[in-house]
Amino acid sequence: MVQKFSKKQRLPQITKNLLLYFILISSPIFSDEIKVDLRNPTYKDGILFTNDGGVIKNQDIRIQARNIQYFHRKEMGKMVQRIEADGDLMIQYKDHVFVGSELEFDLTSKTGVVYEGQTDASMWYVGGDEIALKAEGSYEVTNAFITACENKISSWDLFAKSVSVVKDEYFEAKSVRLRLFKSSIFALPSLRLSLKESNTPLLSYYMNWNKGPKIGFRYQLFSIEDLTVFGRLEYRWSKGWGGAVETEYFPNPNTSFITRSYAGTDRLFNAVDSEFRYRLQGALHSKSSSGKTKTTLTWDKYSDVRMPGDFKSEDFEVNTAMQTIFYVHHKTNNLISSFKVRPRANSFESIKQDLPTLFLSRRSIPIKNTNIVSSGFFKASYLDFDYSDQLVSSLQDFQSPRIELYENLYRPLHFGPLTLTPNLGGRFILYGTSPSHKTKYLALLGYGAKMNLRGHKRYPHLKHVIEPYIEYKAMTRPTVLPDAHYIFSIQDGYHKLQQIEVGIHNLFFSNDSPYPNPQLTADLYANAFLSDPATHQAIPRLYLDLYWQLPSLAFTLKSGYNFRYDILDFSNARLRWTLSEDIAFNLEGRYRSKYDWRKADHNNFVLDVTRSERELLNSPLSDRRVTILSNAFIRLNPFCELKFETHHGFYRLVKNQIKEEPYNEFQIHLYTWISSAWKFHIFYGYTLHNHFDWGIDFQLVKKGF
Repeated sequence: MVQKFSKKQRLPQITKNLLLYFILISSPIFSDEIKVDLRNPTYKDGILFTNDGGVIKNQDIRIQARNIQYFHRKEMGKMVQRIEADGDLMIQYKDHVFVGSELEFDLTSKTGVVYEGQTDASMWYVGGDEIALKAEGSYEVTNAFITACENKISSWDLFAKSVSVVKDEYFEAKSVRLRLFKSSIFALPSLRLSLKESNTPLLSYYMNWNKGPKIGFRYQLFSIEDLTVFGRLEYRWSKGWGGAVETEYFPNPNTSFITRSYAGTDRLFNAVDSEFRYRLQGALHSKSSSGKTKTTLTWDKYSDVRMPGDFKSEDFEVNTAMQTIFYVHHKTNNLISSFKVRPRANSFESIKQDLPTLFLSRRSIPIKNTNIVSSGFFKASYLDFDYSDQLVSSLQDFQSPRIELYENLYRPLHFGPLTLTPNLGGRFILYGTSPSHKTKYLALLGYGAKMNLRGHKRYPHLKHVIEPYIEYKAMTRPTVLPDAHYIFSIQDGYHKLQQIEVGIHNLFFSNDSPYPNPQLTADLYANAFLSDPATHQAIPRLYLDLYWQLPSLAFTLKSGYNFRYDILDFSNARLRWTLSEDIAFNLEGRYRSKYDWRKADHNNFVLDVTRSERELLNSPLSDRRVTILSNAFIRLNPFCELKFETHHGFYRLVKNQIKEEPYNEFQIHLYTWISSAWKFHIFYGYTLHNHFDWGIDFQLVKKGF
């Protein structure tokens, strides 16, 4: 304890100054320019002290207190140099700030103890009975508390017998208890946390009812430098236990590596004897320092087809497409190249396997001494289409090497406001084998021209740009018809096509807007198909694409009208409205008639001219329906948010014969912060397959303020 000295023991000012100077220049620890600023200092028996406040500092440490004693004397035959301080105590040591009731610091070893001390470590507040300071900048806390609560009396904390904080990298706690209002509610053997900021919850407790009650928790096992490991444990009523080990590795901003590995005793309703289910998934994403090369590796292996849906959690998904793929993409000024391997990880999937695929594409370049521009690519693959093992045996898998070459030439011709761009292209595809077990050579030519006119007019508050255009696109009949070679994807679908597209593109720019993009665009166009009896009509549809953007409102409309049947073929409308920073809405309506085919590319009409309308109507590509989607976000206050989602479907007709009943789904989510680090989430909803569903989730989040 720091001694208190009376004024009678104080020395004259000139004597004190000389004594201070002698002590400072003779002390090795002060050789790095230590500065002493004590108010009314006194010297006695090798102790320099004050009871009126002061500061002692050098390059590594700064001590400020009301009562300070500096010892510089021999004790038990050894020279002792230490500082003791208390009262309004604050210490800055190795980039950390400590407060406490009392300090003992050895200047020779550069170690010390702060009694009843507190400090901060990243987003955490750490304190305890004693904080032992180490020479290298780390420290240990005895009978410690850890919290992110900013209140003087914390409503919650993690209590530990000891905590070790290693510089600014991580801290490790032993014999940890989670306390709420000083009452223990949960115990952990140890806790190792990285001091780097993260939005990932460190601890999560959840309970919900989805096909029966489920309870569980997610817990950060340890964290060191850039690697974090989580554990997950849950129990489902009538199904059993399940658990997961999850890792997250972020060594730099350009690289991320995440794994999720789950195993459990869940039972399928149609396979009650199967007592073990699993799912192994992961994702690696990396980008070179130059940004030219990107690498992706993902995998998703699971025990049965229902597994991803049965164990569904937002914080568990790392690969929403559920793909197993290795992909490298490299881009330079003149060349784009990629390498892809995509095998089948699950035998119950039907999938086109790339084993592998190499792609090379050069940038568009002008041919010397001409205005003709050339572009093209080369693709080489070994493709293996495997059907699910659960399908009937009559569906045979098929494999084939595939090599594709493509070259396209075009030349823009300018006549004032009119631009004419003719083009000519050729495509060659080699299939190593075919349904007839013979090599097939597919070749075709593509040709056409596009003509567009551009004009504009200014008004007091806006500028109107109008662009009428007409485009002719044609493909010759391929040397091999579609039924004579394998169809792996839409990239193998080629047929004779003659198409004319005519349209008017309108753009409206506001003179008052600081943004260069148009506030309103409208594209009205139609397609005509020549010499293609499968379309039944020269101009089958009329299309309208509309986009309206205001500072807080956005409206999108894409629709098409079917002239042959005099009906609306499809219409997708979306309204997004941000009323304020606290309120936002989204409303979306989707309509599709039975004549609007489900295609990967809606503007690719090879399917329309290749297959008859009767075939398409009796296939899953015909799927009439109306869908209405809505969601709303409301921030009730800075710490409480409400989210509401709905999904409605009706007027469903599949394959022109199977009708489905209307359905309605909804979910309500409430998010709130119980304290500065505890996030509370409660939801309630109804889904078509799971019926009523509700849940509660508590998350300990290191960053979320």
